[in-house]
Amino acid sequence: MPIPVILAAVILFLLLAVLIVCACLARYLVYPPRPSFRDTYRLEAAMRYLRDYDETESEYYTVPSFDGYELHAELIRAYQPSDKYVIISHGYSYDRHGSIKYVHLYRANGYNCIIYDSRGHGLNKKAPCAFGVTECRDLRALIDDCCSRFGAGIFLGLHGESMGSALSALCLGEKPPVRFAVLDCGYADFRSVIEGKLKGFHAPRFLVYPIEWMCRLWFRVSIFAARPADALRGNDVPLCLIHGENDGLIPVSHASRLKEANKGYCEVHTFPGADHAQSFLTDEARYLRILTAFLHRVETRQEVTQNE
Repeated sequence: MPIPVILAAVILFLLLAVLIVCACLARYLVYPPRPSFRDTYRLEAAMRYLRDYDETESEYYTVPSFDGYELHAELIRAYQPSDKYVIISHGYSYDRHGSIKYVHLYRANGYNCIIYDSRGHGLNKKAPCAFGVTECRDLRALIDDCCSRFGAGIFLGLHGESMGSALSALCLGEKPPVRFAVLDCGYADFRSVIEGKLKGFHAPRFLVYPIEWMCRLWFRVSIFAARPADALRGNDVPLCLIHGENDGLIPVSHASRLKEANKGYCEVHTFPGADHAQSFLTDEARYLRILTAFLHRVETRQEVTQNE
């Protein structure tokens, strides 16, 4: 067999192998392995994050999103009657049990807490993950439902972890009626996260392009469209950014990028030694102090320019 033919066959084989790998990665990103709803409960219980959750009466309900997709939500009321509410968004490939650890922090500050399963997660029907692009519209539906259900005059805020942070930032671009947002370990853009993971596996960064094409072609989802930093350019809702300094998934530099893009008041707090979504675990007492101080500033409309 002539050498040019062999060479062409080898190149074709390698190209096909790359496409197959990218297709598998695209499917993995859009439909990631997810622990069951029961397993996440057990994981959070093992970490002692549930606190008094099992002894607290919750109200369960569903909210139709912009396209009729049903979102499972849960209301955990404040210790005393209050018109203050926060919607907490969990991270990628998890469910609302991951939001419970933040509930007692907000209840200690007089807030009613709404936790919910993101699209395709938890008790919701199977659906592709859009890395915050579609999910931010779901959050907007939850915000509108909250205002309709509990009154337009409520004091409403957002709290998000990881992808929950990203979708909360993307939602702010639509100017929802919220008074604050706490963004924990969110990404400034999802594309750079994938490029970072490819680099970590010693794979060429250009593979992000065929992965993007596969996501668009098969699942109608775009990696490149998830750009929370862009959504914050016109934002005037007060922000509290929290990030672990040893975050191995979403580098702490993303917090700086989000702050630089943001228009209005923003404070940044980093946690030494904390990996991804581990700031709360690393120093819960400091996390509570930061959150309490930020909520006080927002509620009293104090302008503070120096971070903790």
